[in-house]
Amino acid sequence: MITATLGGLIKDYRIKKRLSQIDVALKLGWKDTSRLSKIEQGRVGKPNRDTAQRIILALDLTEQERGNFLLVGGYLPTDDEVRMVISENKQKIDSWKYPAYLMDFSFRWLYTNTHTLTAANISTEQKDWVEKTRPNFLKFPFVPKEQLPVEIMKGEDEEHLKPFAIAQIAAFKTENEQYQNESWYKNLVKDLMQYDGFREYWPKIDQSDYHKKLFDYEFKTMKGIHDGKEVNLKFHLSTGKVISDPRFQVVLYFPADKETEKVFAK
Repeated sequence: MITATLGGLIKDYRIKKRLSQIDVALKLGWKDTSRLSKIEQGRVGKPNRDTAQRIILALDLTEQERGNFLLVGGYLPTDDEVRMVISENKQKIDSWKYPAYLMDFSFRWLYTNTHTLTAANISTEQKDWVEKTRPNFLKFPFVPKEQLPVEIMKGEDEEHLKPFAIAQIAAFKTENEQYQNESWYKNLVKDLMQYDGFREYWPKIDQSDYHKKLFDYEFKTMKGIHDGKEVNLKFHLSTGKVISDPRFQVVLYFPADKETEKVFAK
């Protein structure tokens, strides 16, 4: 079921559940269907999170349907939802032999294994910092070199790599185009305007600057220092959405050459 708007999705689910507008309105405690009708038609702003949760219950949505509802509506995961998804995926991420992490659709970095930090030449002691602050991946191309010492390139394959800043902005704009009017989107962009590089690149770059054939695959290189020498790590990245809540994604790295594999063989 693919629907571009939250109102359209609510209508689709209502019809699928064989519920009339009055059925849903009564469950919500609304005296008539006018409010629900306006929401379905997109004539009013999206419901706040509390009302959205009440609509989810009124429609008797499954866990997966609920996650899709919240994704289409652009609702950021709550702290409790983040903790729950981390607990469900922690073992997979921690036991992965190469970089692996959990992020959400807004590009927040929510949980990571230590291999991700090693690849980025970041102290593994920063693992707790990631979980506490949930930094946004859109920020990292523009932070000072001492915060992210590696040089990153990303692309469809090794022959079509783009600088980290271009790839990250283009990917963010592509994946979050429908959320441009959300407060979290506007606040993120406003916050990142503190960086000179972001102010320069943000208005110039769009989806056409970063071509990808597959939504859930990328090739990535990370040039940094390992065992006292410069190494250009090469990875295949596979991204999988969490089935129960597609607002979350687990990203798994696979080494693309022997030199990269050797760094993580210890």
